[in-house]
Amino acid sequence: MKPCSEQTLTLPLPTGKPVVLGFDGGDLSSDAGFTALALADQGLRLTERLAAAVEDPRDPAKIEHPLVTLIRERVYLIAQGYADANDAQTLRHDPVLRLAVGRTPTAPPLAGQATLSRLENAVTHADLARLGQVLLEVFVARCQEYAARTGKPPRVVLDFDPFEDPAHGRQQGVLFNGHYDSHCYLPLYLCGSLDGGRHYVIGVLLREGRASPVKGARFLVDRVVRALRAHEPQIEILVRGDSAFGVPKMLNLCRRLEVAFCFGKAQNRRLHALSEHVQLRAAVLWSVKRCPEPAYGEFRYAAQSWKQEERVICKTEVTRGPGGDVKLNPRFVVTNLKAEEGWSAERVYGCYCERGDPENRIKEFKSDLEGDRLSCHTFRANQFRLVLHTAAYLLYQAVQDALQKVARGTEWAQAQVGTIRAKLLKVAARVIERCRVVRLHLPTSYPWQALWRKLLGSLSPAGG
Repeated sequence: MKPCSEQTLTLPLPTGKPVVLGFDGGDLSSDAGFTALALADQGLRLTERLAAAVEDPRDPAKIEHPLVTLIRERVYLIAQGYADANDAQTLRHDPVLRLAVGRTPTAPPLAGQATLSRLENAVTHADLARLGQVLLEVFVARCQEYAARTGKPPRVVLDFDPFEDPAHGRQQGVLFNGHYDSHCYLPLYLCGSLDGGRHYVIGVLLREGRASPVKGARFLVDRVVRALRAHEPQIEILVRGDSAFGVPKMLNLCRRLEVAFCFGKAQNRRLHALSEHVQLRAAVLWSVKRCPEPAYGEFRYAAQSWKQEERVICKTEVTRGPGGDVKLNPRFVVTNLKAEEGWSAERVYGCYCERGDPENRIKEFKSDLEGDRLSCHTFRANQFRLVLHTAAYLLYQAVQDALQKVARGTEWAQAQVGTIRAKLLKVAARVIERCRVVRLHLPTSYPWQALWRKLLGSLSPAGG
């Protein structure tokens, strides 16, 4: 590894001897976790498929860094917390990163910031469409594997949610959004769960800062449903979202595609009038028990713009405001889930409330993987960045699946990305390359040795 500096520092620590610090340790890495990410990538063949989806206009005779190497380097760096392309200027010398992308530790350095930035800005709209298809195929393959393992197709729940992505400067598509009180993008996040399990990211669609809540949602739903049914025509699908998605466009689409839906519904006078019996029951429960207890009910409702009446669930409970004032707090959900099939009002509302976990996954995507770091100038380049961050998240979700298997019953089985990276993948390694073998020497005092062995064994093709 190229040393950062030949200067040394003397530290005044109470050891009785001088303590001298210098960045001259040689082929050392602080990110041995690149190896785990590379194994997860091999299992999904993710970066290989992403690279195949992008046309490379460069002259093959003059290429120093193949496209698959560039995408692997960028995705692995994002996954390990290096979201800025500038970080590649020094980390391209990291011996473990070079191993992870498929080179030997003594091979020439990987690509620097300039090369990675050119890649981000060279991607075309056609490339982005193919990249989105690759991400969708990863989810479809997950459904197929689940069906093969359990002997039946999973019940798939698709969850939508937009999130604010504050931006600065004059990037294309950045507009002022009054709801968030910021200049921002408004990406649309889509994830899917199988039989109530982990929510896997399917894709993130970049949108301008004042995009309507449902912009792009119909396109994504139609695409995902058709892809799932192409492999399993009878698969059960539920589309879920907050009140921004409980609008005629989404209801009509779900009915046309013959999928179940469960959307929040914004309050209005008519809904309050139709739910009077539920609100009265909640008030009686409060007066008798003096503690909040929810009351559930349902009725048929159709707004003027709706094609037909829909089933609306109402959940009401008494709450206290900031000043201690007691008031009724009704909430509404519109759905086509049927009571005769076991979907009581309470069960429907409980299903709607399960949206909380997808919202946590968005926080994980934004906070732990910096999915909101869209600092390119062009809209197209920023959409490509979202693809790269989504790919990094998919690698971590493969690691999370492996941990759920090898560390069942422990805190690691439900660990989030930030915890996995900080405690498990951020570990030092000395890299020694011999004629026939490359050895990674991790710290003898490392506390998670046994877990590391199990994790890498599970992620390896032979162990999967």
